[in-house]
Amino acid sequence: MKRMALVLFLSMMLLVLSGCGKSEEAASSEPGPAATPTPSSPEAGELVTLTGQSSQYASLVVTEAVEREMASPVEATGIVALNEDRTIRVGAFIDGRVMRVLVKVGDRVREGQALAELHTHDVHEAGANIVQARANLTQKKNQSAFARNSLERADRLFQAKALSRQELERARVDYESSQQDVVHAEAELERSKGHLELLGLSPDKLDYDAPVFIRAPESGVIMQRQITTGASVNPGEHLFTISELGQLWVLAEVEEKRLAQLKVGAPVTIEVAAYPGQQFTGSIARIGDVLNPQTRMIEVRCLVDNRMGRLKPEMYAVTRIAAGEKTRALVVPRSTIQDVDGQAVVFVAREGQTYQKRTVRTGRVEGELVEILEGLKAGEKIVSSGGFLLKSEIQKSKME
Repeated sequence: MKRMALVLFLSMMLLVLSGCGKSEEAASSEPGPAATPTPSSPEAGELVTLTGQSSQYASLVVTEAVEREMASPVEATGIVALNEDRTIRVGAFIDGRVMRVLVKVGDRVREGQALAELHTHDVHEAGANIVQARANLTQKKNQSAFARNSLERADRLFQAKALSRQELERARVDYESSQQDVVHAEAELERSKGHLELLGLSPDKLDYDAPVFIRAPESGVIMQRQITTGASVNPGEHLFTISELGQLWVLAEVEEKRLAQLKVGAPVTIEVAAYPGQQFTGSIARIGDVLNPQTRMIEVRCLVDNRMGRLKPEMYAVTRIAAGEKTRALVVPRSTIQDVDGQAVVFVAREGQTYQKRTVRTGRVEGELVEILEGLKAGEKIVSSGGFLLKSEIQKSKME
């Protein structure tokens, strides 16, 4: 019995092992994925090969690394600041008391949006003025109508030789004077209406308790708020600062000896600590007229695009102005450079749909061109559009 049990156990083990071998063979015969990153040995570099459907959707554009003349940058430290040409300081135009403040610092507002609600006695005064102006106009019109009738009567009597010419002329002067009084009364009424409209109220529907709103003259972001609920305000008092942050200034200080190399319109690249390795482009808008007597530096105002909202006022910045002596350099478009694991890399085109990841060291930047100091040779073909797909394939391979 023991021998028979041992034989049965060995037979079952053989069947299990043969079944596992078949499963592994079947698994090894299944086709692989359509797009496969192919890491090679470290000596050959990391390769990415696109096959199947991946190559159909990989609308890659390839360009060539070329040599050209490039200016050596003038480096300077600076600070990101509001664009004063796009900054508005909203002040009070009447006496009043703040009933409500409707916005906070950091809120984006549109042109005409209410910022604060005020209660003011100017509403009572403007309402009384318009009522008085309307009554005065009615009176002047009645007097003018009476003067016109008197003139017509005097003219008939003069034609009948029952009135002297002197009396006729006096009636004419009275009528013309009454006409002038009507014109003045109409102007006074328009002035009173304008005062109400300035307060944002309708002259056709008087409300002596209506609130007055401080409104945004232009769209932008609330940078400062100087009032709180319950505070009293006076004409000319600063209430809000609104700025459009889509374009900012960078105020850089450049050494006196580099002044001759600067010119308005020269391209500028800007780096800030918040985004290491990333560069923002701009241009010189103005060169200062006076040196700082303590530092012997001159202020250079640069305009920088900030439509993405990444730069913030008061950030410290490093600027590089393309204004120095020009030298030969190997350059590639900025779009060819990808950030992979904190390193700047490009993808060099090989045969077919194979691309090699190449780590490079960058240098000067001029507009959309970046200097390559190491890692690439002139004439090599690199991916300028679609590199993100290759980067994604590498990351996917590492996750697998």
